[in-house]
Amino acid sequence: MGRKFFVGGNWKCNGTTEEVKKIVGTLNEAKVPGEDVVEVVVSPPYVFLPFVKSLLRSDFHVAAQNSWVRKGGAYTGEINTEMLVNLDIPWVTLEHSERRQLLNETNEFVGDKVAYALSLGRKVIACIGETLEQCEAGTTLDVVSEQTKAITDKVSNWDNVVSAYEPVWAIGTRKVASPAQTKRSASISTIGPSSYAT
Repeated sequence: MGRKFFVGGNWKCNGTTEEVKKIVGTLNEAKVPGEDVVEVVVSPPYVFLPFVKSLLRSDFHVAAQNSWVRKGGAYTGEINTEMLVNLDIPWVTLEHSERRQLLNETNEFVGDKVAYALSLGRKVIACIGETLEQCEAGTTLDVVSEQTKAITDKVSNWDNVVSAYEPVWAIGTRKVASPAQTKRSASISTIGPSSYAT
């Protein structure tokens, strides 16, 4: 059986209630093949998860943008996976490049987060990708391989993992990875049932 197409969108740290209504309205009007052909998942900021879920058409799904590495506790500002289970949010996106760079999240830490989210029945979109400096130095495959290995060290079953090639140099710059660049990275990162490029 062929791999199902996957389309995902992450809103990062953006949006107001009115903007969310407009975005969801546009999504709800989209003409896409059925769920047996393509899976559509959107990742709004955490504060909008229940709101988006209540407005979004039933064949599209909602993902959290992050989740904590273990059960809750004194981790102010974090969102634990148990909360996502409680809200019936089926997906979580992890390993964002800005969290690695700005919050010093290591590949190993992200591997632990992926494993914990999966252990509680969530599906995971694992973002991987290199910086512009790494791309220009020709180390893209090494970087993507290290990021992916940190997950494979913790996860043996990739049925509920989608790897998303998200080169750092393409985020918010209007530059996109070429099909050849995406294919090279996907050859390393596509261990699970699907992958997509952002």
